[in-house]
Amino acid sequence: MQSVNLKQMRRISVVWGIIMFLLVVGVTIIGIIYKNETKEYKKFETELLEKAENYLIGNDLNKVSISELKEQNIIETSIVNEKECEGYILKKDEEYKAYVKCGKYKTKGYEE
Repeated sequence: MQSVNLKQMRRISVVWGIIMFLLVVGVTIIGIIYKNETKEYKKFETELLEKAENYLIGNDLNKVSISELKEQNIIETSIVNEKECEGYILKKDEEYKAYVKCGKYKTKGYEE
């Protein structure tokens, strides 16, 4: 009777091990997909910061919109992954941060 219980316990352990493995693989795949989808938007945010910082300093501003940067020919385009992006760069406590909204992607803290 005891050997049957050990066999059942082994089977249950194997099944749970497989389930846990599949969960870890699934979450990892979802994370990789999310990272790849947002990579271009993060790159755009970085480019905005690099190009807008001098403009903000030179004009003594705390905030500049993407559309203004485009009008001033500081950036060439506001299209990322075939989506029109809107947003702004904000200077807060001597630190610059880009906030963009492109389709479903939106920087955390973005305010319309």
